[in-house]
Amino acid sequence: MDQKIDWLIHLVANGACDECGEVETDFLPYMCNAHTHGLERYGHLDFQMVLFLPTEEIGRILNTLGLRVQSGERFQSGDMVSGIYEDCDVRLDEYEETGRKVLRVIIPDANNIFPGEGDCTLPYCLQLLKTDELCAERGIPS
Repeated sequence: MDQKIDWLIHLVANGACDECGEVETDFLPYMCNAHTHGLERYGHLDFQMVLFLPTEEIGRILNTLGLRVQSGERFQSGDMVSGIYEDCDVRLDEYEETGRKVLRVIIPDANNIFPGEGDCTLPYCLQLLKTDELCAERGIPS
């Protein structure tokens, strides 16, 4: 069966919009809000990433998970998912994103330490922030 990507990825991050030219500067460094819309047609939560990686990498990760859902795989909060990276698993945690539940993709740091487990390094440790705390004015307390 040929798979077709039939969901959207919405990415909000610091920088200028290629379409409208509007400039966003509110996010903490290395953070974003990238999420899918449309996986509910498969009876599944959408996915979210908040670690700002190259846009192609964000798209690869979110689309890979979406294609796995489309093929019948089901994920839930707390799942450790292999096959995204060769050298580590990623973890899925349930979060709220603009009033809906999503599964956030949590990526370990270079030492394979997840946020909340030991000395996870910046910016990886920031992946546990609530969605509305990703903006600089509401994020890390001074």
